[in-house]
Amino acid sequence: MCVYIEIEDLAANALIEILKKNGERFVTYKTLEEYGAKVIERLTEKNERAVLILSRESTDRMLRNYSDFFMEEGQGDGMGIRLREGITTDKLIKRFRGYLAWDALLAFVDKNSVAKLMTPSYA
Repeated sequence: MCVYIEIEDLAANALIEILKKNGERFVTYKTLEEYGAKVIERLTEKNERAVLILSRESTDRMLRNYSDFFMEEGQGDGMGIRLREGITTDKLIKRFRGYLAWDALLAFVDKNSVAKLMTPSYA
């Protein structure tokens, strides 16, 4: 089996963890890439084949399809994804975690993956 991780899953799970930790509603693309690399690393360690799908096209599709959740924004450290007002961790969890394979969910919440989100480059 191969796990495909789309940018909307990556952004949602990153923002869930950031919101829980410090209430921030923004994550840079750079931080998303680093977080995604750690998630893929964790899955690979568990002998799962995994592919991270990040491109301008996939980002544009996410911003169109999930415009009620996310918007693109520039902030001090660069461009990234902002969570819209009124969207809570519960809403994100219900929409973006319910269908995840168990190994993928564990990779998203792994302490080494989440540590990439808590570096100064997240905001």
